[in-house]
Amino acid sequence: MEQNWVDKVALVTGANSGIGKCLIECLVGKGMKVIGIAPQLDKMKTLVEELKSKPGKLVPLQCDLSNQNDILKVIEWVEKNLGAIDILINNATINIDITLQNDEVLDWKKIFDMNLLGLTCMIQEVLKLMKKKGINNGIIININDASGLNLLPMNRNRPAYLASKCALTTLTDCLRSELARCESNIKVISISPDLVETDMTAQWLKENSRLALKPKNVSDCVLFALQTPDNVLIKELVVTPNRETI
Repeated sequence: MEQNWVDKVALVTGANSGIGKCLIECLVGKGMKVIGIAPQLDKMKTLVEELKSKPGKLVPLQCDLSNQNDILKVIEWVEKNLGAIDILINNATINIDITLQNDEVLDWKKIFDMNLLGLTCMIQEVLKLMKKKGINNGIIININDASGLNLLPMNRNRPAYLASKCALTTLTDCLRSELARCESNIKVISISPDLVETDMTAQWLKENSRLALKPKNVSDCVLFALQTPDNVLIKELVVTPNRETI
């Protein structure tokens, strides 16, 4: 796919820091038009300036993934201004310390609205746009978490987050099977990293000495999966620091 980066359109959620920011920097550097979405755009406005000299372009759009109307507005804007979306990278996530016994259902709803339901809505709308524009070789990448495959130490006391990631594992597999039954060539890829150094994990890492990935490590794995030939599908990449076992 390397020779086809230029003028491709990618949409990246959770784009203002961490893995999302690394992905944007690389994709814009490859010549892509990248829609970066986040609830607040302050950090991305700075990133737009930093990437001005690159061959591609970053377009920041405000979007609360727990609000379906926000998602619909993003898709409408993309269709009107850029035409279509070739690549969707679902990277946004939240992780809140809540328990089964002591916290309210509304707290659980916040996590599932972002980590699963908002992501599902985005996938549905992007697939509709791909179909409308005749794109049958698009790519959908879900940034999951190794917690969605195994119970990792960091998340044993975060059942809502863990449940959302296990659900995302199932959703990704079901989507891939559904598209295959429709004889679609759209790729569905899951990238499941172990602990990553981000704003979300900073406090935990201060209190727990443990090996962790850098955001760029995960971004590089995404790029590897994107560059496979049309006849090759990497279904799942599990990424850990060297010497870690999960």
